[in-house]
Amino acid sequence: MPEQRLIIEMAQGVDLHGRDDTKAAKRAVEQALQGASLPIFGTLGVDRETMRIVVHVAVPRPEAVDVDVIAGLLPYGAVEVVAEQGGLDVPVAGDVAVMAVAAIEVFLPVRG
Repeated sequence: MPEQRLIIEMAQGVDLHGRDDTKAAKRAVEQALQGASLPIFGTLGVDRETMRIVVHVAVPRPEAVDVDVIAGLLPYGAVEVVAEQGGLDVPVAGDVAVMAVAAIEVFLPVRG
């Protein structure tokens, strides 16, 4: 069935002391989710499970991201997590803060 992207939410997250790319990505996704409200489901009577969600997280070490942890943050729909090269390592007083960015795309089927 054809689908259309209806929502994009973006945010950043930081792990200040652990050098943990998954933790920074998780915080970015949680921040993006805090700004999202999807009243379309109740308004149009659409089942939330029909959503397809693509979560893009950009971190310095994408291979270190536990995509199952990130996918577990989304309570509905079919979730795909794509970990990509990006983000930033920031030296902070002898330590490194890891910055991540996230974009959450929500797709819904288009009824013809």
